[in-house]
Amino acid sequence: MILDSKPARWGTKAYRDAKDLYMKAFPAWERFSMFSLLAMSLHRNVKFHAIYNGDQFCGITYYAENDKTVYLTYLAINEELRGQGYGSKILTMLEDRFPDKQIVIDIEPVTSKAKNYKQRVSRLKFYERNGFHRTDQKLKDPDGEFEALTTGKKLDKESFIDTLRQMSFGFYQAKVEK
Repeated sequence: MILDSKPARWGTKAYRDAKDLYMKAFPAWERFSMFSLLAMSLHRNVKFHAIYNGDQFCGITYYAENDKTVYLTYLAINEELRGQGYGSKILTMLEDRFPDKQIVIDIEPVTSKAKNYKQRVSRLKFYERNGFHRTDQKLKDPDGEFEALTTGKKLDKESFIDTLRQMSFGFYQAKVEK
């Protein structure tokens, strides 16, 4: 399996594939508008990519980076290909591309009262199998609270906050705290 990452630029096939999956994979309250995603991806350190295996569309990544951190804001796999190792392969691609940086993701908190508790547990286990570990930090914004996971030994909170600020040109108002 050799994966290729293509920028999801307006008007391209990569954009259409990425947009369709993005709209299906994430609930409205977790999504930025497509306009915002594209505008933020104009920043040189923000990437919106469609991932392909040959001609087969596999998934999307949306991430921001700085000197120490890669914040993987969105990762989604084509529904038809889930459970076939594509998510792990994409995470490995990112780790290979950024060997000296912590990769940070955020997930819905794993609480037994959640309606989608089993899905949350599965998601956490997937990321743990792929080298991420839990931190004591939460990403809090007006839409909710998310648990921060990282590949680093310890979450570099200041670098993570800086990445959030850079990604959104300072407009995304989230807090990172216990």
